[in-house]
Amino acid sequence: MALSVKDGHALATFRKAAVVTHKILKHSFVRLLEDAFDQAKSITHEEIATHVDECCEHPSKVNIKSPQGHYESCYFPIVQSGGKYDIRPSASTNGETLSDDVIIISLGVRYNFHCANMARTFFVDPVESVRLNYSILLELRRECLAVMLAGRCVGSVAETANRFIRQRCPHLLKFLPKNFGFGLGLDFRESSLIMNAKNQRKFAQNMVFNLAIGFHDLELTDMQKADAQGSIRKLSKYSMLIADTVLIQSGDEPPDIVTKHSVEWKDVSYFINEKNDKDIMPPQGKHYTPEQVESQSAIMSSRLRERSKACAPDRSSLARNEKQAELMQQKLSVKRSEKSSAWSQQGQLSSRADILEVDVYQSAGEYPRDLPSSEVYVDMQGQVLFAPINGSQVPFHISMIKNAVQPDPDRTATYLRLNFFTPGQTASKDIAPATSKLIEQHGHNSMFIKEMLYRSRESQRLTAAHRMIQELRKRFRQHAAKAAEEADLIPQEKLVKMRDQRIPRMADLTMRPFISGKKTTGTLEAHTNGLRFTSKKHEIVDIMYGNIKHSLFQPCENEVMVLIHFYLKNPVLVGRKKSQNVQFLTEVVDASVALDSARRSMYDPDELDEEQRERQLRKKLNEMFKEFCKKMERVAKHHRFHLEYHESTKISSQNISQIRFDIPYRDLGFHGVPNREMVLIQPTVRCLVNLTETPFFLVELDRVEHIHFERCTFRSKNFDMIIILQNFDVLPLSINAVPMNELDAIQEWLTDCSITYTAGQASMSWKSVMNLVKGDPRFYEETDEHGESKPAGWQFLQADDNHDGNEEEDDGDEDYSAGDDDDEDEDEEDEDEEEDDEEDVNGDDDEDDDALDWDAMEASAQ
Repeated sequence: MALSVKDGHALATFRKAAVVTHKILKHSFVRLLEDAFDQAKSITHEEIATHVDECCEHPSKVNIKSPQGHYESCYFPIVQSGGKYDIRPSASTNGETLSDDVIIISLGVRYNFHCANMARTFFVDPVESVRLNYSILLELRRECLAVMLAGRCVGSVAETANRFIRQRCPHLLKFLPKNFGFGLGLDFRESSLIMNAKNQRKFAQNMVFNLAIGFHDLELTDMQKADAQGSIRKLSKYSMLIADTVLIQSGDEPPDIVTKHSVEWKDVSYFINEKNDKDIMPPQGKHYTPEQVESQSAIMSSRLRERSKACAPDRSSLARNEKQAELMQQKLSVKRSEKSSAWSQQGQLSSRADILEVDVYQSAGEYPRDLPSSEVYVDMQGQVLFAPINGSQVPFHISMIKNAVQPDPDRTATYLRLNFFTPGQTASKDIAPATSKLIEQHGHNSMFIKEMLYRSRESQRLTAAHRMIQELRKRFRQHAAKAAEEADLIPQEKLVKMRDQRIPRMADLTMRPFISGKKTTGTLEAHTNGLRFTSKKHEIVDIMYGNIKHSLFQPCENEVMVLIHFYLKNPVLVGRKKSQNVQFLTEVVDASVALDSARRSMYDPDELDEEQRERQLRKKLNEMFKEFCKKMERVAKHHRFHLEYHESTKISSQNISQIRFDIPYRDLGFHGVPNREMVLIQPTVRCLVNLTETPFFLVELDRVEHIHFERCTFRSKNFDMIIILQNFDVLPLSINAVPMNELDAIQEWLTDCSITYTAGQASMSWKSVMNLVKGDPRFYEETDEHGESKPAGWQFLQADDNHDGNEEEDDGDEDYSAGDDDDEDEDEEDEDEEEDDEEDVNGDDDEDDDALDWDAMEASAQ
């Protein structure tokens, strides 16, 4: 028992062994597994285990620098799949071929006589029942870790596990093993520290255990496999196992898991066989969690892109058109079934701000005491201009003054002209929205003053009044602009700093948008309930986890920067401007690069070294950002902060998922011009984004109503992509100059995402189109108010284009026919002329026959 408690040197040795174990699993087994599925290679369990065992003996094969001979394998790695499973430590690897269903890998590494062990289960094309059982296994693992505290009984782990399964899922109790792990030391398996219900020994600080949680020989019925894809349909039983090396901490501190490989479902599940579109659609009336939605998403259908492309042939354009027609009909039926149509909903969602009357003074008694009776006076505090009319001071709020002009004075007097906002004028950019609404409300039944001209022999007074009016107008505009800027800002909760554990931190990051100046650099930290960015000028920007709607991580693949991007639910103030997009990045620039005008060869050793350093820098930055993202996810999950995700059809409070970073899919990207310059636009699971250039371009897919392609002709080299949003009050977004060779790929992706689209040849005035759509109560109906048939919904875009094309074809046919008739007439005339010519020729021949020849003519001449 005394040897079970490890000293500092032994604990450091355990940690090194655990790091190597994790690295080998991640960079050896997982890569070998993905390559086998990606390239459809046949490989046996024994071949995989042999490769992993070689990496354990020689960690340099996975880029781990260590002295030769210090590391060795605790046992020959155990690889199992295909329905034959044994989750006991005494299991062995067989020589059968790896099967793409449920795969269990167990390996252990010994470093300086101390062992670390871990096991993971990977799932290929799993069905829903498998996912649910795995989620229960993760909950069971958390419950067991919670009781592994110093002073608690070792047998309490088994008791807690049995009690948890008996209460939550009694039908799984028979699949639980009797032992839930064992102690680790100089011996790989210490027999006195086996974690079963009979062991009454106590956990102590600095003890090391192997916690192994699993289910053995779970049943998989035919009903559960009804929608299965791939080899999992052949399974009748399967097992799952999660094992980790755990260090017991002092007091009530939770144990430290030193084998850090992720156990989250998204990291251990693969989808390599595409489902049919009908299978992807969720049943009506059933709510899916975001994890299920993602697993069924067309984009997330496979993390192995090449395998997916090789196994599934390209969908023909005919099948895509049929799918689009089906999607269009589904959209129309959904819109018609809603209690209120989309156009009326948009009208209800439009802003109906109450029109507030400008009421500075309740009565004349509240006027300033020093108010002169016959001079133009400006009350800076009340934002009022007093203009004398017939000896009485009349107050005008500064928002009603269009401008104040001081014409050139004459010899005797100085002038001041006041122009006011009145009905019927063209709306000026300087007019406040509240003033515009007031004029519109009172314009039909009130009298307005358009202009007033004042003349004074004392130029100083009118000049001072003019200067004060201009200053007050400037202040009012600044105040109105600031109020409009902060109108939709919601006060954030206060950041709670994390003090009980190590704070995830990244330094020397650039923040966009900039807080001040041309560039903002600083440090980003992840705390209990949010992120804090502190610039080098000690400027602070806080982002709460609850305000994050989408979080994105973009590695530097053929890019000059690596970044993380947050799209917020509510905008925050960054400097003096509000922003809904906040980004933190690091540019991939090597400080040792020397820029000179000398021409360099591709075989130059210095050039090769620079390229190698740049590749290493890219890899290092990608790993650093990725690790920070994972730490942030764990911190948010630990403190139970979640990110709400709403489906496109309805908003449900049950659809809640943990904060999770999405990575843009570069292989599905295309080039276009969303703002001013050509950029690479890439889809993610829930968005369509460009994050490298400013202003950022981000469109949420669940907010997209329809996509229309303009200028789609055979002669065009590019086309425009119009994104119509569900909020019809917002003008559609446009991506211009998309290369024509990207059209089929984009349409295929939209169809996979269940987004309808149409294509046309002409460019349209979308402001007019959206006004017509909002004003048409029967937009989604197949008949108009007179009962005549019409295209339903967005089909009119396709219908108008086809109609125009047919008319052009008809016109072309008519022109072509008329031309043919003319040609026939010309041919007939040519034939008549040829006949006349032949007759003339024949006639000449007859005349020639009657004429004398040369001999006869000479004879007659003599």
